[in-house]
Amino acid sequence: MNRILTFCTAIAATAFMAGCSNANKAAGGTNNEADLYKTWRMVEVDGLPVDTAGLIRPAELTFQQADSRVHGSAGCNMITGGFKLEAPNKISFTPMAATKMMCMGKMQYEDKFIGVTDKIKTWTVVDGVLTLGDTDGKTLVRLMAK
Repeated sequence: MNRILTFCTAIAATAFMAGCSNANKAAGGTNNEADLYKTWRMVEVDGLPVDTAGLIRPAELTFQQADSRVHGSAGCNMITGGFKLEAPNKISFTPMAATKMMCMGKMQYEDKFIGVTDKIKTWTVVDGVLTLGDTDGKTLVRLMAK
């Protein structure tokens, strides 16, 4: 009887700690840096949902750990730049470089993304969604794992 009670208590404690861990991440808690290093598909940029229909290139970003670089596209031009992780949920980007193609009617996401990169200061990954935000907690870019 005593062993059963101990076993049940251990199971309950493990479930409780796992729940707290997920709540901590959802509230902007400690991130697992390894979760960042992959390709992400843009789903929202500065409040604008990304409609991928008709884009010249996929609206995606890839974070590379080896050289702290990010590259991809916001639908038209190729984008590249550096980033720095300053704390478990703090991030900053260097100015982004982009090719200079004009994609008529397809640059709205790119313009918004380039416009907010200097404001991005936080990151969180929860349930396969990368959220990049400002210091006040406003979501600036939302991406899904590819």
